[in-house]
Amino acid sequence: MDIQQITSFLTLADELHFWRASFKLNITQSALSRQIQSLENELSLSLFNRSKRKVELTAAGKFLYQQWEPLMQQLTYSTRYAQKIHRGEYGSLTINHPGSISHNLLPDLLARISKLYPDVKVELVQLKYTQEEEFLKAFKIDIAYSRYEHKSDFIESKLVWKENFGFAVPINHPIQSEEDLTSDILKQQRFVLPTLQHGYIFPETIFSIFNHYKINPVISYESDFGSTVLSLVAKGLGIAILPFSFAQQAPPNIRFIKIPFEIPLYLYWRKNEDNPLITNILKLT
Repeated sequence: MDIQQITSFLTLADELHFWRASFKLNITQSALSRQIQSLENELSLSLFNRSKRKVELTAAGKFLYQQWEPLMQQLTYSTRYAQKIHRGEYGSLTINHPGSISHNLLPDLLARISKLYPDVKVELVQLKYTQEEEFLKAFKIDIAYSRYEHKSDFIESKLVWKENFGFAVPINHPIQSEEDLTSDILKQQRFVLPTLQHGYIFPETIFSIFNHYKINPVISYESDFGSTVLSLVAKGLGIAILPFSFAQQAPPNIRFIKIPFEIPLYLYWRKNEDNPLITNILKLT
């Protein structure tokens, strides 16, 4: 008994007509008759009652039809999705990203994935930059967008884009424009900032900004999550320095002031990646 015999049986059971069933299967009526007869001989039972006028399922044939038809549907379904997995069109994907790209680059990428690979499930996470390389190595994430530059023999990377930093201040704050960003005014401010650890380009750029304005900042709150930083600024608990793209998701009572300092955005993935789904997604970035 093989798949072709079962398929022929199910098709004839649906049509109950040898000519229509053979046409649907693209085989001759005699070939279909031989397959049905071979299956009946192997099972030692009759599947159909045949006459010149009609073809009917026997009681045993009806029972096997009820049992085999859903199994064949599941087999067909499983085979199709195995082919999609092989082509990188099905599966799940975990992407790490900074909050700053949540309103521009990330939705654009997800829209392309949805259009080209509608059967792909995407999970979005936001990690601390100290976890990004570790999670890639442990296969806990598949792709990582990051503001930080990681150098490792295990991961590949590319520069996606650069953008300006900006000061985020409450709308009624004395700082209204770039001209107000003086050393004397900034020395009086409380700051809400990400964790500043030397050796990474993001905090190093912020240190450069402080050096440019000749200030030693008073840091009242630290958070690596931009949405939290924005919430604290909106409450008047300090001012912040963030990638300017955060202006797209800032509440209306926050003003962003662009400054001439840039921050890169990198994309990371495992070196020699052999998952066809991840390979397909990387082509879209």
